[in-house]
Amino acid sequence: MITLYIYTTDNVKDIELPKNLDTHCDKYNHKITKQLSRYAYYLLSEKLKKSGYDPSLITFDAKGKGIHPHISFSLSHSQDYIVIAISEASVGVDVEEIVIDEKLKLAAKILTDEEYDIFDRKLDKNGYLTEKWTLKEAYGKFLGIGLTNSVLMTTVEGYSLNVKGAVVSVYPKQPVKMYYNEREIS
Repeated sequence: MITLYIYTTDNVKDIELPKNLDTHCDKYNHKITKQLSRYAYYLLSEKLKKSGYDPSLITFDAKGKGIHPHISFSLSHSQDYIVIAISEASVGVDVEEIVIDEKLKLAAKILTDEEYDIFDRKLDKNGYLTEKWTLKEAYGKFLGIGLTNSVLMTTVEGYSLNVKGAVVSVYPKQPVKMYYNEREIS
């Protein structure tokens, strides 16, 4: 079971983090990205504490993937959302605002031939491309390798949902318990 927390970014504020998390978030150059990352780790820390896990045990591998010795997690944020996935097994999550028409030219670079054929027939090309992108991003996080060419050229099946102008995707495909701004949703 994957527990998925989706938060809107309208309540994001500057917060203090433990050194292990603060150092990781400092790698971002863009102020907003750094602030969103810090807040995502703050929310994750609160969820871990509530579940009896010590967030100070989080470390980061060479590629920047967060690792906890007793639980798996994945974070993502966009302009409007912060998403946290927590599971007892490896998990990956991504959120992106639905792409705009100018980005449709990326389709040939990030879709397999089979996905491109489907994309070509879709009425909602923006939604389809964003879903495939976020699934591949979540899969790369699940594997701990990020968005590599081998991940891009893989057809990935996972769990995706549209959330008010954005797509949230989780890998692997398994039951998901979801919360939106702390309220459980089905």
